[in-house]
Amino acid sequence: MSNMNIKNIIETSIDLHVHVSPDIIPRKYDAYQLAKKMKGKIKRICIKSHAFPTVILAKEVNKALSSDILIGSIVLNNFVSGMNPDIIRANAQFIPFIVWFPTVDAENFLKKSKWEIRPEWVRDSKFKARKSSEVNPVRILKNGKLLKNVIEVLKEIKKSKCILATGHLSYRETEILVKKAKSIGIKKIIITHPIYQLIDMPVSLQKSLSGNGIFVEQCYSMYSIDKIPIKRIAEQIKEMGSDKCIISSDVGQPFNPDPDKALSKFIKLLMKECINLKMIKQMLIENPNKLISD
Repeated sequence: MSNMNIKNIIETSIDLHVHVSPDIIPRKYDAYQLAKKMKGKIKRICIKSHAFPTVILAKEVNKALSSDILIGSIVLNNFVSGMNPDIIRANAQFIPFIVWFPTVDAENFLKKSKWEIRPEWVRDSKFKARKSSEVNPVRILKNGKLLKNVIEVLKEIKKSKCILATGHLSYRETEILVKKAKSIGIKKIIITHPIYQLIDMPVSLQKSLSGNGIFVEQCYSMYSIDKIPIKRIAEQIKEMGSDKCIISSDVGQPFNPDPDKALSKFIKLLMKECINLKMIKQMLIENPNKLISD
């Protein structure tokens, strides 16, 4: 496949996972810088911050650039009071947007990581991260059942027609959450990079949870930062089927390439592992479009 064909695919792609400042972690670009640089190179990008909602940022930047390139999001970490349906309600007029369940403050993540912000994400000796032991986790379960405030968040996600993403929950938490979300009528769900070492969801569970608007995410960052072999990523895609997967970059770190270049590299690597052009288009264009469409 030629570089021109890859470029054409990326120009119509939808990358639903790119980090921007402001954040508690150093980022390569703010929302405006990213949108201005990526306009014409990628069709749409969902911008993410572990600490701050990006919904209003996306709206204002799109207005300034006469564009709809940016999609906003909220991450339910401590910085927005965790399981907080009001933060979703306050932004609900600006759909579509993604509501990520906790990431750096998820109980699963803090149990398995020494740091709230892992050093490999920053690579800057001047950055001072908090130890996980110093952070109160955002819990979603008690005695194996979803907490009342989690149910309220799910109800608000449904009412506001948002996309639910599972964040850095454990795969057992994710299973309970997704089943409940489906039962109350949430139709658009992203199972966030389940191949990530701190999640490591069995493919059998990925298969049972996905389908009918529920997609499994595979990210370039899992290869570039977390050093998961591209062969393993490709094997999961082939086992799952491209109809149940989306591709995203999960970049925005100063040391990683821009989203278009990251996706280009990711595509080339996956194609070497026999992920074909039809599958790439489905995961990078068709499936993400189903998530953001009314």
